Amino acid sequence: MVNRRISEDLKECALRLWNHGWDVEDVCEAFGVSRSSCYRWRQILEEHGTIKRPPSPLTGRSRTITRALLSAIQDLFAIDADLFLDEVCTWLAFEHNIIISLSTLSRTLEQAGLT
Repeated sequence: MVNRRISEDLKECALRLWNHGWDVEDVCEAFGVSRSSCYRWRQILEEHGTIKRPPSPLTGRSRTITRALLSAIQDLFAIDADLFLDEVCTWLAFEHNIIISLSTLSRTLEQAGLT
């Protein structure tokens, strides 16, 4: 079986047929899916009441520099456009108690379009 995205309605249809007496092998052959997929879908349906798996609680790190802080940095550059990154890092440390590396600050400013 190939790793592919299978729509929710197809999963629901496969489970409905299985619940109406179709053999799991017949369902798998008809839809071109594996047995483990059918069992996994059934488990998700029983646990969550829907075929759609809830979003993972695991997320990436929260941003060190928030939008409000980016706005403050932009105001800082408006006052003195010749600031160096190390000066901005020092300002962040003293004024906002945020310790950040030069590379992270540079990357964040570039992503925000402030370079």
